[in-house]
Amino acid sequence: MAERATTGPAIRCTALAKRFGAGAGAVDAVAPLDLTFKAGAMTALVGPSGCGKSTVLRMVAGLEAPTAGEIDMGGESPAQMQAQGAMAMAFQDASLLPWRSVRGNVALARKLARQPADTDAVDAMIARVGLAGFEAAKPAALSGGMRQRVAIARCLVTQPRVLLLDEPFGAVDELTRRRLNVELPPLWQAAGSTTLLVTHSVSEAVTLADRVVVFSSRPAQVVADIAIPPDATPGSDSFDALVTRVSAELARGWDEAGADAKAAAQ
Repeated sequence: MAERATTGPAIRCTALAKRFGAGAGAVDAVAPLDLTFKAGAMTALVGPSGCGKSTVLRMVAGLEAPTAGEIDMGGESPAQMQAQGAMAMAFQDASLLPWRSVRGNVALARKLARQPADTDAVDAMIARVGLAGFEAAKPAALSGGMRQRVAIARCLVTQPRVLLLDEPFGAVDELTRRRLNVELPPLWQAAGSTTLLVTHSVSEAVTLADRVVVFSSRPAQVVADIAIPPDATPGSDSFDALVTRVSAELARGWDEAGADAKAAAQ
């Protein structure tokens, strides 16, 4: 993996938990978690659908309040990081404003982050995600992959210290997804952002991340915490072995959760 400057903070989650609702209808989405995400590195969060991994991401983003525990980002809270414009998030849906051009959508991020307007920086970022010549195009004129490139440009143009990605390539076809997996990560690696990626794709997690955290089914608990070495490149034996290992840990987490649920019902 390319060497990069570290500008993002370590993210420390201490006894972090989330419960939705109250009383008999309450749902525990995330069991108490103690996790530290290394400064400037990318960590992928994988687990069964509905296990709570996106809830963890949303708590880190400050979009959901934890029921218990706390999140520290270099001595600051998620709310403080948001107020500084130091955090950016991309979702599966690019969520572009249809009446704004590519340039307008990307420039809006700087405005919302209370950063000065900078057309040169905006156009440079659009070019870096491979969309030079499309600055004036509206989202309706773009393919799904192109819209997702705009969403990534919108995140990175603010030079965020924390970058949160929730299935950012999940809505595009497999060929486009593979291409984006190759072309876009060098941009956020160069920025040195502390990055969390939620994905359902094990191969994507191993391709993009420095570390993969595997969650059980709901409520999310850590089943495995796996470091990804730099030589684990797609097509290598080490890459295939890691994909197999992560897949096995996912299956184990699902099986253990199922056994726990069965025992609780008896």
